[in-house]
Amino acid sequence: MGRLPARLVALFKSRDCSQDTVWWLAGVHMLSPVNPGRPSDIHSLVMVLLREDTPEFTLVDIGKILGLAHLVPEGGRLWVVNSDIDLRMFNKIYWLYQWGYDG
Repeated sequence: MGRLPARLVALFKSRDCSQDTVWWLAGVHMLSPVNPGRPSDIHSLVMVLLREDTPEFTLVDIGKILGLAHLVPEGGRLWVVNSDIDLRMFNKIYWLYQWGYDG
C-alpha cells in the first residue's frame, strides 16, 4: 500500500467485548499535495489541499500511520507543511509526489 497525506482529526479505541478485540483507529481528512508536491514559488513550502474525492472523515488503523508533519492553515481547505518543524516529512511529501507516488 502506498503513502497518502492526511490531516489527523481524532484518535479512537474501539472494543468488541463479545470477541475480546480492540482496535486503535485514527479519524483523518485525506489530503493531496498542491502543484504535485513541488514547493511554492512564494514561500518555498509544500502545500496540501483537502481532497474532494474521498469521504469527509476516514477511519484508519493507527499502525498504518508512518509519520507526522506540522500543518499550518493557509485558509479554508489549504495547509502548508512546515519544514522548520519537520524537514524530514516535508521532504518525504515533496519527493513522494515529485518523483512518483508509490501507492
